[in-house]
Amino acid sequence: MINFIQTQILFYIAIFLVLFVPGYFLLLAIESKRKLFSSLERMIFSFGFSIIVVDLLTMLMGRTGILFTRTSIILGILTFSIACFAIYKIIKFYTISRPQDNVESEISKKTIDKAFDFSKNQKILIIILLFLTIFIKTAYLKNSIFPTSTDLGHHMYWSKTISETGKLPVYQESDIVQIDGKYQVSQPQQIADFIIGEHLIFSVINLISGINFISYFPALILFLIHIAGILAIFILTLRLFRSYTFGKNAAILSLFLMGPLYAISSSQAKFVSGGVIGNTIGNLLIPFAVYFLFRALKEKSSALLSLSLLSVLGMVYTHHLTALIFIFIFIFTAIIFSILNYNKLFLYFKEWLKIIFRPQIIALIIISILFVSAVYTPTYLNTKAIGTAVGGPSKETRAGLTFNQLKTTAGEARMVFGLIGIIILLAIKKRKEYENVFILGWCISILIMSLKPQWLLLDLPSARIANYISFPLAISSAFALAYLFEKIKSSDNKYFLSSKTIVSCFLLLVSFALANGFYDNSQSIKAQSSYQKAMQTINASDYAAKNSSEKELVVKDHNYITADSWIKLSFMEGYNYPFSRGYFKRYEDTTNPREMCTLWMISEPNTANGQKCFNDLGVNFAMANPAFDSAQFQKSEGFWQVYSGKEINIYYRNK
Repeated sequence: MINFIQTQILFYIAIFLVLFVPGYFLLLAIESKRKLFSSLERMIFSFGFSIIVVDLLTMLMGRTGILFTRTSIILGILTFSIACFAIYKIIKFYTISRPQDNVESEISKKTIDKAFDFSKNQKILIIILLFLTIFIKTAYLKNSIFPTSTDLGHHMYWSKTISETGKLPVYQESDIVQIDGKYQVSQPQQIADFIIGEHLIFSVINLISGINFISYFPALILFLIHIAGILAIFILTLRLFRSYTFGKNAAILSLFLMGPLYAISSSQAKFVSGGVIGNTIGNLLIPFAVYFLFRALKEKSSALLSLSLLSVLGMVYTHHLTALIFIFIFIFTAIIFSILNYNKLFLYFKEWLKIIFRPQIIALIIISILFVSAVYTPTYLNTKAIGTAVGGPSKETRAGLTFNQLKTTAGEARMVFGLIGIIILLAIKKRKEYENVFILGWCISILIMSLKPQWLLLDLPSARIANYISFPLAISSAFALAYLFEKIKSSDNKYFLSSKTIVSCFLLLVSFALANGFYDNSQSIKAQSSYQKAMQTINASDYAAKNSSEKELVVKDHNYITADSWIKLSFMEGYNYPFSRGYFKRYEDTTNPREMCTLWMISEPNTANGQKCFNDLGVNFAMANPAFDSAQFQKSEGFWQVYSGKEINIYYRNK
């Protein structure tokens, strides 16, 4: 009991230390001369930049040969934080002697406070929306918090590898191959599917707290990141539309459209429970990058531009698809801005050069290049991986979604109001402004990438790209609703309507969104938890790991065993171990022939093919679901049942 309490206390200390402290002190150093952020902004940005800083720190430690331990990790974070605090104090000391800087700082502080000064009713509404957001997502996650998802199991294997070895992982896997007629395990081959930033945060929290990977902790961390992403959209919308009289209402509407509505659909709670780490962190960092780039250009600030670049560097080390999508967001935004402002483009270009060619920006770019090339190069930065992402769709699933499919992904209400918002943004007089162009570039880029990837020579799963459309459409939808409501109630509008009519129209629109969004939620709520099945899998895998020797290999089934990807965490003998019978359709794919041993050893262990695989590979244990794969083992004298469970059995080969 005492160990449990100690672990829990250390866990919450680890969350604060890892996911808040380094980011907070980084922003403190950035704000040495003048205040740039409100308290809410600073809290959200501290969370996101802490993830980036901790990733970069641990990669640097790994490169220099420093082992990851509780002591080294804590010292690394504290050293960075103290250095940032020292920079803050030094700059602050010299700033005090310059009255002009003090005046600018006070003006900046008052401007920020005014922008985030909500009325009493608005504050109540924000609190209600946040409560509903967390409540609905928690209602879904309560039956999904225990680790059962395949993706999360794969990721936590690498995180546990980092914790156990104290080093950066080598992303490799071994497979079953046939050489000279004999089956054997191949030499480890490099994997380009995993990215270091998806694993380091979990390893660091585990090292500091000692909490078990097979627990609620990975999903809880993802949930916190997801909520931070929604709040990032809220503050981004508030910044984008602060020049409009309805800007605060638009921000609240964005929270409404991204929070309670479609709260469970993909890119939201389903991604949390499914362990989709890269997308979840990416949906936090894209709003960061857009926010800082927008403000940097609008306010001509190199400090803000440096934070945008740092956000992009975080994407590079967290999720390659997120980084690629942001590149297209940037390209489309630049193209749209150039078209709408062609007559003043040269003047804007001169302003941009002044922001970019500053010592801190050039230094950051050089350091980033050196870091990527000399400290840690992401595994996906190779010719083969890049070649598979470009050149046009190679499969039907990469040829683009239909509009109805995209509408289902985004949510009908968000899609309808989002498209209306795009039309309004293109039609209004302010369409040339940065705030409008960024939303247009964000929305249009992902719409084209999802619907017509061949136009951009993309060869990536269209459904995965479409999951990124929810955030920009939520902002566009919020703008459309706030703009239309403001126009209708305006007294100088020739189509002036009574207040009752206005309220009725607005309530009708909100009712449509509510009905559609909450219906989507109701379709996703799980009736019961699968943690009992998962616990049986974990207990069985612990038994197999404890009772099998190095020469007695294990094979398992993936199709019918709950949480089977977590079995590898009991063994920790390789990413592909135990060997697994995959989905049946994979063995029927003539375009990509696969080894057949994993299929034969589970499906037909008593045939000549099955026996040859068992003998050649030295596999003595088989893990299978008794409801689907028990007969072929129980009827055979060559196998003993050594572990029995309702959801999983283990059979030992009697040689």
